[in-house]
Amino acid sequence: MRRVAAVAILALLVAVPVVAQTAQGEPPRRFQPPPDHWMTIDSLGQALALTPAQRTKITPAYTALNGVMKDAAARRQAIRQQMMASGGGGFTPGQQPTPEQRAKMDSVRAEMDGFQAEADQWYGTIRNNLTPDQQTKLDALPKPQLAFRRRQ
Repeated sequence: MRRVAAVAILALLVAVPVVAQTAQGEPPRRFQPPPDHWMTIDSLGQALALTPAQRTKITPAYTALNGVMKDAAARRQAIRQQMMASGGGGFTPGQQPTPEQRAKMDSVRAEMDGFQAEADQWYGTIRNNLTPDQQTKLDALPKPQLAFRRRQ
């Protein structure tokens, strides 16, 4: 009986902040934006069993990759703020965008594709400095992703 009461209290404590956030008028998001970083250098080193020499060799590419991810996240935030300031740009989910809205979306998508291409280059630099076994391990890890893509 005590266990049931403890679980009920724990569930209530977890649920209250969620309800409070929703009650404050924040609309629930359908998805979380991509992160502003990849993984830590320590977790990458551990996952790939990097030698000290390899870690030294890949650290500049790793740092640059995370820099690109931070830049892309900052740009996404600026675009989001710009859209909110202009009333969302008039875009209504479920409706076809206007030609102007489509052009803006295509421009943003192209910009994010550029960030992704740069991140992919740094990822490739990291990969090229690994042994074949480490490359296999890297391929099994989540790849840095700067924008979510719709299924076509």
